[in-house]
Amino acid sequence: MKQAKVLVTGSQGYVGTELVKKLRVKEIEAVGLDSGFFLDSKLDGDEDGTTIKMDLRNQRDLDLKSFKSVIHLAGLSNDPLGEINPLLTYTINRDCAIELARKAKSQGVERFIFVSTQSIYGISNDESELSEEATKNPITAYAKSKWDAEQEILGLRTDDFTVTAVRPSTIFGWGSRIRNDIIFNNMIASGIKKGKIEVHTNGQPYRPVIHISDVTDFLILLLSAPAYVIRGQAYNLGMSNGNYKVLQVAEVASKCLGDLPIILNTENQSDPRSYKVSFEKAKRELGYVAELELVFGGYEILSNFQKLSTEKQEDFFNRTVRIRTLQNLIDSGRLKPDLTWV
Repeated sequence: MKQAKVLVTGSQGYVGTELVKKLRVKEIEAVGLDSGFFLDSKLDGDEDGTTIKMDLRNQRDLDLKSFKSVIHLAGLSNDPLGEINPLLTYTINRDCAIELARKAKSQGVERFIFVSTQSIYGISNDESELSEEATKNPITAYAKSKWDAEQEILGLRTDDFTVTAVRPSTIFGWGSRIRNDIIFNNMIASGIKKGKIEVHTNGQPYRPVIHISDVTDFLILLLSAPAYVIRGQAYNLGMSNGNYKVLQVAEVASKCLGDLPIILNTENQSDPRSYKVSFEKAKRELGYVAELELVFGGYEILSNFQKLSTEKQEDFFNRTVRIRTLQNLIDSGRLKPDLTWV
């Protein structure tokens, strides 16, 4: 009888860390797999649990036979990072993901949950909310690599191999390895440090959002959801009424920090993505509704920040931007430019 064991790739990332914690609380046996780039970015002393240290570019000897399910989070995790080395982005986010899914299928894994992205929608001029079947318009290497991988992986589904893709909105909220290089978290962090909320667009693009706890809840739901419902399906994941304009996100961040001034950096519109997304499919098919609001996430981050030691507060600013962490590892000689360990 196969163990009801879950492999979580990217288990030492922002979402992976919290997912493994929640699986353990629910007494679901979980093993992590991670390359270790962000091992030292942790802001608390909680243990990560069992973790396989592995670069998925070297997964040839990875044995998945004891796992019932795989949740694949690992990857180069955002658009700016992906544009630094597009070839590397395609290798890790597309090729390694497809190889892992094929390996899982060949070794008898029953479920493979691929965490994709809403960045595949790119720039949408459609005022209506985009369903899972809407036209895709990926504009970055990150988004293109995820869309390519998603299509290939969903095509691997069979009656014995349930494959599901999850497309989360931009995630926010506290985590032991919080990322402050994503929109709301970044606004809160800059507000704490600089006393103002910085917006790097004119504030008008739409950006759907979702709390990290709602994301992990949904991923765990997929472990037990009826296979005939979720097999071969993709789900947009976001908060009810969560299609915010960037300026609206900034206004919530400002409120959480005592009505700080909002500075619109219209001269630096570095991220042109804009899309509104429908989350009705997850509600209709799985009864799932994300509930945690932006304002909750803002107060949550501020409260947890205030509990940190002075040293960890410095880490909150210095170790929570992924691209900066990787560059520091490269500059220190620990990591090669191709993101392999020295």
